[in-house]
Amino acid sequence: MVNTVATVSASAPPERPVSNARRIVVAALKIVLALAIAAFMTYAVVTQWAEVRQTWLGLAWQSVLLSFVALVIGMLANVMAWKASLRDLEHDVSFIAATEINFIGALGKYLPGSVWAYVMQMELGRRAGLPRARAFLASIVTVGLGTTAALGLGTLAVPALISSTSDDATYAEPVRFALYAMIALLPVAILCAVPPVLTRLVQLLLRLLRRPPLTHSLTWSGVLRVVGWASIGWICFGVHLWLLANAQATPGVNGLIRSVGAFALALTISLFAIFAPSGLGVREAVLVAALVPALPAPNAAGTALGIALASRILFILADALTAAGAAISIAITRRTQQRPDPAAETSS
Repeated sequence: MVNTVATVSASAPPERPVSNARRIVVAALKIVLALAIAAFMTYAVVTQWAEVRQTWLGLAWQSVLLSFVALVIGMLANVMAWKASLRDLEHDVSFIAATEINFIGALGKYLPGSVWAYVMQMELGRRAGLPRARAFLASIVTVGLGTTAALGLGTLAVPALISSTSDDATYAEPVRFALYAMIALLPVAILCAVPPVLTRLVQLLLRLLRRPPLTHSLTWSGVLRVVGWASIGWICFGVHLWLLANAQATPGVNGLIRSVGAFALALTISLFAIFAPSGLGVREAVLVAALVPALPAPNAAGTALGIALASRILFILADALTAAGAAISIAITRRTQQRPDPAAETSS
């Protein structure tokens, strides 16, 4: 069956006339939402700064800069994964529009609750000419296939994590939880990534949303593109962590492999952690367990925790800067599209 892809531009579709009162209310809500996101992002940095300050001041600026670059490249790879998912769902948008939807929409994760990022991405997708259901589905499929890639890469860190569970360290229990969760989730994730199974899940979700079904099955090429781009993203995030550790020690190639696997596993499994065993978050526990062998012995766990929190702060900074860059880029693009053509005016 021929795969027909509907392509839309970055410019917003024609909209019905909106009353001045509604326009004012919408503008006010956007301002409130932006302020709320900024407040929660600032709170996240301030509350963690006391623990990360000593480690942060000990990081070489070159390592921090390169780590930030690797982080941004990983985020761009995730945008490409989302675009690949959207294309397999019979739609497409420009790269600029995709960055706006993903980077600005991702800021919703800083608000209480787990749905705001999806809500913002759906609204931004609508502004770019996408049906809300397709923008939502692209995000869900990308997260699902990205989870499959993360769990696969997470196996790279298993030897180091298993050794840490035999210690009496405070992070041993959360690491056990991460390992058990990976064992349980990996076969399910692989099964759900098979195109016929994934297609049925998508069709079921469309029925629940009361939206038209897909006109074709999802393809192996589409699934592999999403998994491939997501894997590149996870690898870049692991390099980001490794570079931060490299500012404190010499983790080497083994440390790089552990960093890639641990970061992918930590971010994925932390989504399923309802509680934080032993008073330590699963994300930080997995990262600490992976980094400790490569750090100086006297305070390896404390330094590793500082690096993990420094990574979180860099993520917050990257989210803010990429969202700002996407907003500026889309504004410039729309202004250029709306600017009258001098040649056309002269000929008229």
